[in-house]
Amino acid sequence: MESDSGLIRYRIVAQRTDPAHPGASVVTNYTYARSVEEAVAKVRRAKEKPGGLYGDQGLYRVVEAVEESPQSEARQLQGARGRFLTAVMDAAVAALDDQPASARPELIEALSEFFFDTVLTRAIVSPDSGEDNAQLHARDGEVLSRLLLAHLADHGLDLVEASAGTGELHALPDRHTGVGRPSLRDEESDAPAELIERVLAVCEQHYAAVTGTTSEQWDQESSQELVDIALRTVHLAEPETYPQTLDAYLHEHRARLERLWRRYGPGGMFAGELVLIDLPGSFALCERIETTPLWLEGIWTKHGQEETALERLQNSWLYDTGEEDGR
Repeated sequence: MESDSGLIRYRIVAQRTDPAHPGASVVTNYTYARSVEEAVAKVRRAKEKPGGLYGDQGLYRVVEAVEESPQSEARQLQGARGRFLTAVMDAAVAALDDQPASARPELIEALSEFFFDTVLTRAIVSPDSGEDNAQLHARDGEVLSRLLLAHLADHGLDLVEASAGTGELHALPDRHTGVGRPSLRDEESDAPAELIERVLAVCEQHYAAVTGTTSEQWDQESSQELVDIALRTVHLAEPETYPQTLDAYLHEHRARLERLWRRYGPGGMFAGELVLIDLPGSFALCERIETTPLWLEGIWTKHGQEETALERLQNSWLYDTGEEDGR
């Protein structure tokens, strides 16, 4: 910070040169000056004179002189960020240089452009820092792209790319199996009828227990449609175990489901606001809302469903069913 006279506050750190000296190994002093050179000179004059803190001249040597001001703190943070980024990129290059790229070159090129132009220059590095100070290189985008693809592959996730000219979506090959794996990305494929029935049966069992209604009161066709949409957001490796996963989720959240029904079901304070609450399949949507919300929204819209219906269920399930509501 600056004093009233316009001088800048500096922190001067000196280190002991003689290990045998009984004094402190490091000594820190503060002073006001117009420049770092003037600050160091002032401290030396005051501390190296006979009887001063430094004692005999040469016993301590200055190892750090830092300006203490908001501007200097910002510069130090920016410099530290740049050094950290450089260290990360150097380590990534060392780890990936000997490995072949795990995806097609055009995909890496597209991701590289995104990382370099969007993430690095706009988020990690402040706009006024300049490319030289930021120490950004074209290789950085490629390295980050390859790291992302490797991370996704390790977690068994597919990335989607569009075929040139058609806009058709395809799942990229999985590194472990060597073949593309359809899931949500294969949006035109209906879930197997047997799986829909199994999941719907789980929903109906919990729905009957929560609402006290029976199958004669449910719209079976509409409920099956909800389950089909929910299943399109289940990864290919999971469908066979999804009924058990859903059953466990609904058991765990029984109290929340009951609060949701009391609030939005017939006779509730907000009866009629959630059209989906009348269908057992809505219970599968509740689980998907917490597990794959963005994925579910995309499928819901693509299949021409009313957006506000899902949005209202999402908001109600996430924010109106907590224990603190007391319902």
